Amino acid sequence: MRFAAFRVALCLGLSVLGALAQQERASVFGIVTDSSGASVAGATVTILNLGTGAAFVAQTSEEGFYSAPGVALGQYQVSVEKPGFKKAVRTGLTLQVDQRAQVNLTLEIGAVAETVEVVGQAPLVDTGNATVGKVIENRRVQELPVNGRNALSLVVLAPAVKSNGGTTNVGFADRGPLLSSISINGGPSVMNHMLLDGANNSQLFQGEVNINLAVDAVQEFKVQTGVMSSEFGFHAGGVVNIVTKSGTNNIHGTAYHFFRNDRLDARNAFARLKPPLRFNQYGASAGGPIVRNRTFYFGNWERYNYYKGNPLVTSVPIQPWREGDFRTLPGISILAPGTKTVYTHSAFLRASVVA
Repeated sequence: MRFAAFRVALCLGLSVLGALAQQERASVFGIVTDSSGASVAGATVTILNLGTGAAFVAQTSEEGFYSAPGVALGQYQVSVEKPGFKKAVRTGLTLQVDQRAQVNLTLEIGAVAETVEVVGQAPLVDTGNATVGKVIENRRVQELPVNGRNALSLVVLAPAVKSNGGTTNVGFADRGPLLSSISINGGPSVMNHMLLDGANNSQLFQGEVNINLAVDAVQEFKVQTGVMSSEFGFHAGGVVNIVTKSGTNNIHGTAYHFFRNDRLDARNAFARLKPPLRFNQYGASAGGPIVRNRTFYFGNWERYNYYKGNPLVTSVPIQPWREGDFRTLPGISILAPGTKTVYTHSAFLRASVVA
């Protein structure tokens, strides 16, 4: 009985994890028709991930409909086959986070050995999802210059997003509070839901992001600002849905070192000398196959060291003040001989006592 209960609990846990994981994936659906517009039933549709070789195979229904839910992000090719028709192939498909892409295909009468390939059509229209949002794709994450190389600072590129940290919301020497201080649709900072690969990434006690990844580990993310489905909760503003990179059949990686140094900076206008500044951000990432077309790995390691001195503008007592002579102190009146005077700054208190 205990073993059976354990198996039930394990299955339920895996089911929950699987449901959460759908939030960072995409889906493909569509209708297969012939040249006259009639639905084609029983056709075999193959959705192939060009990076990993993973294939999702579906059969069209009586109405010619097919669906492939929960597929990973990346570049795809969709093909459809049925005896008596030419094979139809659609290439150049890019699936983004939480996208429901409709890909309709048309079969032409002919031999199965013949192929009709469609390349470079208009971008996919997400007709299966009413969510309002903006995807910050991998090219922007990798190539836009960000001070501190923090992907989360790019959320301000999405409409209806405002940084409450001002110009400091760049990720330089800050990995949480300021980057999390964003307002979506006018909502408060602590009421945005942060997701990482479909799991909760919000530190609810202070409203900060839990895990703040470097740009080398982020594939893309979507800032969802309105009309979200019930699977996205715990928010009164918006949802930031981050997806990490994954390995492919090709080995790829990076090694980097970014730095800032006072020797490269200008002197502050109020400082006689340049204060020390040392910022070193270095790391490496790597991804590739463990079992080709089946199992993959990706990892990223990063460290940064930060040392900075700030110029301080202030004043120190002049020599007469050190010796007890405050006659030059602004706002002080010296009374006639025979009186006793308490010298204080004029901004606070002035008092006279007659002897």
